[in-house]
Amino acid sequence: MQIGNQTGLSITSLKLKVVELSNNGNGFTVENVDEAYFSEPVNFDKDKETKIYSVLQNAYNELLIKRPFRLSSVSLALPSELFHVMHIPYDNSLLNEDLIEEFKWEFSVNFPYLNARDLVIQYFEMEKNNFINYNSAVVIGIQRRYLQFFSTFCEKNELQLKFIDNAHFASERALAYNYPIQSKGLVLSVYIADNYLSLIFLFKGKPVNCKLIPLANASEIVPILQEELNTSEFVHGNRDILDGVFINGEDITDSLVSTLEELVEVEFIKFNPFEKFDFNPALSKNRRFTENYNSFGAAAGIAFRLS
Repeated sequence: MQIGNQTGLSITSLKLKVVELSNNGNGFTVENVDEAYFSEPVNFDKDKETKIYSVLQNAYNELLIKRPFRLSSVSLALPSELFHVMHIPYDNSLLNEDLIEEFKWEFSVNFPYLNARDLVIQYFEMEKNNFINYNSAVVIGIQRRYLQFFSTFCEKNELQLKFIDNAHFASERALAYNYPIQSKGLVLSVYIADNYLSLIFLFKGKPVNCKLIPLANASEIVPILQEELNTSEFVHGNRDILDGVFINGEDITDSLVSTLEELVEVEFIKFNPFEKFDFNPALSKNRRFTENYNSFGAAAGIAFRLS
């Protein structure tokens, strides 16, 4: 069965972004790359759902007015701060259902303010390797109410919802499509958005550790990265062990990347999520596609997702 057109939407506290892909039977073509600012910033944890829905709907309507979507399905990349992340040992003899119950118990211990029974959980297993001498898992949990809210939003807009994912993990799919990280050793992915710094270490393309760090302001980014590279159980100060450090997110300028490279003493790759894809020639005049491509990693990655 031929896969139809696919649309990825990524959501931050300030914007709604869209990436549309068409499929002519020979592969995907990037058709649309766009964004709409919210009328006011959104706090998904504290604001009333009625306010969030109104702001999100207005931004969605703005995108539709500019260019109606040619939808077969839509997938969503949600802000990283809506998720809770653990890196823990796991027993690979347990069945999936038993693992989920074990992970929920671990969440109740590590995040006692959460109702762990209400979490929807995704996890990535990693067998012991050169960097971790035990079987471990990166476990991600999100409160069910967020999934219900966005599912309702899609239903009201007659959208067929396929996938929901963490923005940083969604962007990793775009990274994997365009760069051969699966064939490399240890890679660090850095994602900056909504006053959060998200770090994922990947080994042969699979996440082996993830951290989500709130930022009071941008001045904290450099010391956090320095501390992580100096003390991490993976790097131990030896930056040469990294096969690549990739960066994406919101407002990642060339100037910011240059400053980080100088102060953190590592080369950052500001990757293009559309590098290996054909595209509609009209996009050559779209600055979001030609210049600000890096900020569309999450929307592109969730649009690329097939399973």
